[in-house]
Amino acid sequence: MRTPIAAFILAAGLVAPAWANDSSAVLGAGGIRLVPNWDIVLDQEDLYLSPNQVAVRYVFRNTTEEPIRLLVAFPLPDVDMADLFEAPVDIPSPESDNFVDFQVIANGAPVDIQIDRRAIAQGIDRTALLESLAIPLNPFSEKTYAALAAIDPSTSADLRRLGVGHSYEPHDPLQPFWTLETVFYWEQEFPPQAETVIEHRYRPVVGQGFFGDYVFDPGDPSGYVGDYCIDASTQSAIRKRLQQSGGDYLIEHRLSYILTTARNWQGKIGRFRLIIDKSDPSWLVSLCLDGLKKIAPAQFEFTATDYVPDGDIEILYLSPPR
Repeated sequence: MRTPIAAFILAAGLVAPAWANDSSAVLGAGGIRLVPNWDIVLDQEDLYLSPNQVAVRYVFRNTTEEPIRLLVAFPLPDVDMADLFEAPVDIPSPESDNFVDFQVIANGAPVDIQIDRRAIAQGIDRTALLESLAIPLNPFSEKTYAALAAIDPSTSADLRRLGVGHSYEPHDPLQPFWTLETVFYWEQEFPPQAETVIEHRYRPVVGQGFFGDYVFDPGDPSGYVGDYCIDASTQSAIRKRLQQSGGDYLIEHRLSYILTTARNWQGKIGRFRLIIDKSDPSWLVSLCLDGLKKIAPAQFEFTATDYVPDGDIEILYLSPPR
């Protein structure tokens, strides 16, 4: 397992999934984002990535003699239903506005987070329109589909014309077609000359599908070999596992951790530690990250000091067929 990229900047974005037949979408997400303030340093970051949970622990330090109060935000990647239309998406809590079960703890105490949401269609904010029609903004909720199905034909035609809803036939019930923008946020005080520990966790949206040895055909037609740095030894292990499973396919699980931009703290990350957890020792894993070491049957570790993030991370997990 080799890897030329690692990146752990505090921000989030959307990654286009590597599609396969019957595969589900990946909704990549990253860490928290601070309002830029060069008096705050990030002394330590511990990042845990598994198909079932993402957890991060930050140790920030206020280098001044005065308390600093900042807005802290966790922006989810935009959910573009035009891209996800009729694509299978495995959402942890589809009926909740917090559909990834995002939680925050600051200095050992739970944080009461707020949620800002916007529904955008054709580049125009249609939040007020949907709210006036009592249509929930959450495009994954059954209540949203029920509300769209209940509107009258004239309103349905208007929403279709505005790009808010879509259906193949005019008389069919609308499906959500807007882009949902979601930001979790809260205000955080950083005491003078003191550390502030912020932890957050959520359940990632993991893309799934079927993985066969066709991905190793000349030219890397699916992009897997390059996207996940699948080297010769990993290919050999995958082919062996395919034979053990009957030679047809494995189940793929794709996890994205998006870290671009930021640099909104002072200097480098003093100590950085990443744990990649396979969840099961029988699973295989591949990603692009040099210096990853196996520390347990199902876990790998990467550590660095004075770390400067410079990219994103994409993980491919492969499990036996169910």
